[in-house]
Amino acid sequence: MTDKTREFSSLNSKPASFKKYATRVEHVKKIVIEHPRFNEAMKLLEEVHELSKESVLAEGLFICGRTGVGKTTFLEHYLERFPRQEMDDYTKVPILYVKVPPRAKSPKSVASKILYHLGDIFFDTGTEENMTGRIQHFVRECNIEMIILDEFQHLIDRDTQHVLALASDWLKTLAEEIQIPVVLCGLPESQRIFEHNEQLDGRYSNRIFLEPFYFSSPEEQIEFRMFLKYLDAELPFSESSNLSDPQLAAKIYYFSHGVPRYIKDLVKEATKISLRQGKDCITESSLRDACYRITRSSRPYALIPFDNNKFDLAEWLDVEDKKNQAFIKESQEEAKERRRRKKKKATH
Repeated sequence: MTDKTREFSSLNSKPASFKKYATRVEHVKKIVIEHPRFNEAMKLLEEVHELSKESVLAEGLFICGRTGVGKTTFLEHYLERFPRQEMDDYTKVPILYVKVPPRAKSPKSVASKILYHLGDIFFDTGTEENMTGRIQHFVRECNIEMIILDEFQHLIDRDTQHVLALASDWLKTLAEEIQIPVVLCGLPESQRIFEHNEQLDGRYSNRIFLEPFYFSSPEEQIEFRMFLKYLDAELPFSESSNLSDPQLAAKIYYFSHGVPRYIKDLVKEATKISLRQGKDCITESSLRDACYRITRSSRPYALIPFDNNKFDLAEWLDVEDKKNQAFIKESQEEAKERRRRKKKKATH
């Protein structure tokens, strides 16, 4: 862990200068916590990458998880180890990372995006077969070892048998022709593609499921608190913020539901507040004030747990759930009443 007492000096109760403020906030944005589950997933990605160099049949890898669990952060962390290199007569691209564009109409849209990232000036021209052939050419010329397709669910957003069949057939063909790993990363619903091609399903037997942290069992609580301890050790302050304290950890869990992105957003805003106030750590009042800056429209009945001595995780989660259920029931009854009135009006 970083020796923060030497890297980040005390603010001595004085608001951070703009330079210190900007540097320390940027530091928070770049924090990546290599907790055990993160490292386990990283080893599998590395294994698929390395073993395929010596194999006649490259393995595939599917990475999925809900929004905010850190899929893109995970991939970017691996990519940092394999930057592009300008050689004498070509550009070496060890790993090609491409985000599937929203509302991708067909595999051709993805092929075009791949060619664009490879510098093909005719990236949007040609048939699907022709584009796939050009990708194969670039794989050889640029010494590409692996292709990563992120936001993969965009290719199959239109859930029809035709779209899924086209996408699965193209992926199978692409993987066979380029003979390097094609890593797919997306939301859980993107798993539907494997139901439409048995061979593709077999090729992607390696799968990583990134999940949020949980807080039900003692083991889950320890895992979550260790994550917070690692995060605390990387914060740009001279003192510990004690994020892994049992009660404070429970409050952070309530706010975030264990989703790393929400934790990072909370800590980033609390860091800004503490720096402006000249504090040498994140305090619970900083976390409280940070909550007011973060909009969570998906949780209209969530309360702010920080600086609240009456907080009880189980009770607060139960109360919030009951309010949500009541709202859903009320909305369903209102919709039912609107349909009844519309039907009654139509009969007159």
